[in-house]
Parts: sequence; structure tokens; C-alpha cells
Amino acid sequence: MKTKLFILTTLLIAVAAYGGSVSGTVSYSGTESGLILIACIEEGDTVFDLATLTAITMIMAPGAYSIDDSTLIDGVNFYAVAFMGLGSPPIPASGSPAGIHPAPVVLTGGVATGADITLEPVADVGGTVHYSGDMSEIYINVWDVYAEFTDSISVLESTHFIGDTIYLLADLPSGPKRIQAFADANGNGILDASESFAYAEGPYGTMIIVGGGGVSDSGVDIDLPVVGIDDFRATRPSDFTIEIAPNPFNSACKITAPGAIEILDIEGRLVRTLEHSGIWDGTDDSGKSLPSGTYLARASFSGITKTARIYFVK
Repeated sequence: MKTKLFILTTLLIAVAAYGGSVSGTVSYSGTESGLILIACIEEGDTVFDLATLTAITMIMAPGAYSIDDSTLIDGVNFYAVAFMGLGSPPIPASGSPAGIHPAPVVLTGGVATGADITLEPVADVGGTVHYSGDMSEIYINVWDVYAEFTDSISVLESTHFIGDTIYLLADLPSGPKRIQAFADANGNGILDASESFAYAEGPYGTMIIVGGGGVSDSGVDIDLPVVGIDDFRATRPSDFTIEIAPNPFNSACKITAPGAIEILDIEGRLVRTLEHSGIWDGTDDSGKSLPSGTYLARASFSGITKTARIYFVK
């Protein structure tokens, strides 16, 4: 609670002496409402610290905004970002509406106008993983960075099997993220010590703003080195099992297997795909609840394909 009060207090007093002005409009088509934080991040600034950032303002609802601050100077690239805080107190969190103006903001004569920002609760992240090793080993971790704004540590939000050079992660919860690729040399679906990894980098370090504006839809590229993974690759299983618990289930079950998992109905029709081991709640890929019955979990790894029966009883 003290951390949340500190954030709100910092935001309320963070208007510094006038230097330059950035203005625009924040828009949002959703039904949620909350305090909207707008900030200008200077290109090359790799630390987003609410305690020291002064190019910041707040509005109570979508609409016009203006940031007047001594750090806003001519000829420098700034990035206008916005986050909506939901709840009480209204603190932004992963999945809260967020957005970024799709181009750098450059002041002329101390003024920049038209820095419009569209907020969205989800957005895509896509790009290219440059890796000279086996692309079938490639996964991506998505880290939620909001906690770092209050001197805590980022949180692993999701892991996605990529297995290719080009990737697209659809409908990620909006907010500041770190996109981390790794080579899963031992095939267990998680990043282990000594396995190769790297982060996508942008104009303000490894933090990527996911949200409205379309900035993260493409070009979030990652250069992944090939280092120190031979011992891990040697431990790849030559065989595997698909584990399901509980089975039968009536609300959700955990399915464990290397790589992606396909769920099929008894007639062999694909109804759901899990990118890695995780929870299946008896719904298809569109979120529609499926009827009770027998389903199949299918996984392929190292040239081996296996299936296991799942019994769904409502």
C-alpha cells in the first residue's frame, strides 16, 4: 500500500519548471475508465523511474493532454507513452490499457503537437529471431516490467514456443515488457543456466511498450548467440511421456509434454493448441466451452509423436 501511495504522490508532484511542451490526444474505445498517466521517455534512457521522471502528466479520462517540462528540448527524440490505471488506487498493471505514439516526438521551437496515443488492453508483438543454431529450439519469454517502476523485479508472464525465424505473439496483455528469446537446448521448455538467451532492444533499452500504436507489431528483433549449450543438448530426451492431471477432470487439467500440445476431439479434429505445457480448461481456441467427452492430447518432439486420452466430465 505504501508503494502505491508513493507512486500516486510522485505523479501528483512531478510537474517541473517549464522548458518545452508536448501535446496530443489520448483515445480509448473500451469501457474501462481510470486515471491515465502520460510520459515522454527520451531515446537512450534505459531506466523508467517514476521517482525522477519529470516529463509526465495525468488526465482523468481520454482526451487532450499537455506535458510542460524543462527536460523537453529541441532536436531530441522522445517517445510519448500512456498507461491507464484501473482499480483503487488506480495503478497500471499488465493488461491495463496502454499505448505509445507510433513515431518519435521531436520538439521545434520548444513545441511538439499531435503526439496522439491510442490505448489498447492487448496488442501483438512480432519480429525476427536471428540465430545460427537449430531454430526448432527457440522459445520466447515475455516479462512484465511494471514492477520495476517501483524498484521491484520484473515477472515472467508467459512462455511461447516459436521454432522459427519469424514470430508473432498475438494479443499479449498491454504494458511495458521485455521480450527474451532463448535456445531450449535440453528440450524442457524453460530457460536453464548456460542456455543461450537475448532480449529485444529498442530506443530505450530492453523495455518494449506493448499496446495501442502498433509499434510492437513487427520489428521486435532479437540477436541470439550460440554459446555454451552442447552439454544441455546432449541431455535431450530420446523418449517422452504426456502427463495429464487430474484425469478425468471437470474444470481444468494440467498437461505436461515437451514442445507444443495439440488437443483433438475423438474424431481427430483439432480443437485447441497449447504452445507449451500448461492448463487446459475444456475450451477451444476461441474460448468456447467444449462438451463432455474423450479428447486426445498430441505432442511431437525429436521426431517422436505421442497421444494420450483426456476424459472431460462436466
